[in-house]
Amino acid sequence: MSDNELYKAVIFDGAAVECNGVSLCNLQDVMNTSVTIPRAKYQVWSRSYTELFYNIDEAVNKFIELKSKRKF
Repeated sequence: MSDNELYKAVIFDGAAVECNGVSLCNLQDVMNTSVTIPRAKYQVWSRSYTELFYNIDEAVNKFIELKSKRKF
């Protein structure tokens, strides 16, 4: 299983992913509400970056890019 597939499986299972100060989550799962998020559903966050994504593949790619750059 590739990293992309693994991260997507974790997100689809309802968990968030965090590594090297970067996180990826499905906003509907994090907000724990019955109200649906109408557009952007995935958030990638770090201290210096935050963005909402409509597409899980784009969100995972950005997460991998950012976590690779941040080494603690």
